[in-house]
Amino acid sequence: MRRLIETGKKMKRRSNLHALATVLVPAFLGTLALSSPASGPQQEQTTLRIDVNLVNVLCTVQSRQGQFVTDLNRQDFRIEEDGVKQSITHFSREVALPLTLGILIDTSPSVQDILPLEQRAAVEFLRTVLKKNDLAMIMNFDRSVSLIQDFTNSLDLLEKAVGLLAIGGGTSLHDAVFLACDEKLRHESGRKAIVLISDGGDTTSKLKIREAIESAQRADTVIYAISNQIGGFYRRAYGNSGALKKYSRATGGTAFFPNRPQKFRRAFDAIENELRSQYLLTYQSSNQKRDGSYRSIKMRLPNKKGLRVKARKGYYARSS
Repeated sequence: MRRLIETGKKMKRRSNLHALATVLVPAFLGTLALSSPASGPQQEQTTLRIDVNLVNVLCTVQSRQGQFVTDLNRQDFRIEEDGVKQSITHFSREVALPLTLGILIDTSPSVQDILPLEQRAAVEFLRTVLKKNDLAMIMNFDRSVSLIQDFTNSLDLLEKAVGLLAIGGGTSLHDAVFLACDEKLRHESGRKAIVLISDGGDTTSKLKIREAIESAQRADTVIYAISNQIGGFYRRAYGNSGALKKYSRATGGTAFFPNRPQKFRRAFDAIENELRSQYLLTYQSSNQKRDGSYRSIKMRLPNKKGLRVKARKGYYARSS
C-alpha cells in the first residue's frame, strides 16, 4: 500500500523539531530519532529513548450555543482510559503550538462542477490559518492518490499545487486517508490535522474505512471532513455522509455538510476557529502494558454543566 502515492518527488521523512518534544510524545512511539540533513555521504543520528507511556489529547469545549470555551483549567477536566481515571501531567490552553496540516481533495468525475469552488475555498483557508511555523501538504484522490505538494510553509507553492488539481476516474477515499496518515503525518510531531473534502463515497480503495481510521489514530491526527454535495451542483448515489462522520468522530474532529457555496466557505472558517481554540492535555497511562492494543479515552467536565467536550475516542498503545 505504501506505493499508492504518485508524486514526481521522492517522499522524504522530515524530523520535525518545531514542537515541544519533551512533552508531545505519542503513546505508540518507542523512540524519537532526532536527525539533521547530512552534509556528506555519512549521516550521524542520535536516538533518544523514552520509557514513559505519555498520551496526548487535543480537545475543544463548546457551550450549548456552539461557542468555544477557552478559559478552563486543568482541574475542570477528567480523563478516563478504559474506564480508569488518569492523572493529567500537562495542561495548556496555548494555541500557538505549530500545526501540521494535510489538505485531501476529492477529484473524482462527479465533482467537476464544484472543483473550482473547492480550490478557491482551500486557498482562502490556507491563507488565513497557516502561520509562520505551520506546515501543510496538498493531496488529491480519484482512482489513485497523489501527493501534489509535500509539507511546506510556502503559500505560493501550496496555492500553485491547489491550482494543479485535475479530474480523474474513480474514488479512493480510504486509501487517501490511510496514506496521508501512514506515509506522512505519522512522522510529524505537534498538532496534526487533515481537512478532507469529499462526499464520503468510495469506489476504488484497496483498504477499508476501519484501516484508514486506525491509521489516523496511530498518527494522532484529527480529521475535519467537509461534504462537497452542495445544493444542485451534483447528487451522487454512492455518496456516504456516514463515512465522513465516522472519520471525524473517531479522531475528535468535525464533519460539515454545507448546502450552498456560502456555507461551504463557512465550514473552513469553523475549522480555523476550532484549530485555534484547542486544549492540550497529557497523561501517563496507568496501563503500562506494551501490547499494541486499542485504549478508549473518555474526556469529562464533571463540574461544568452545559458544556460539551470533544476529543479523540482512543489510541493504540505501544508494542514491545
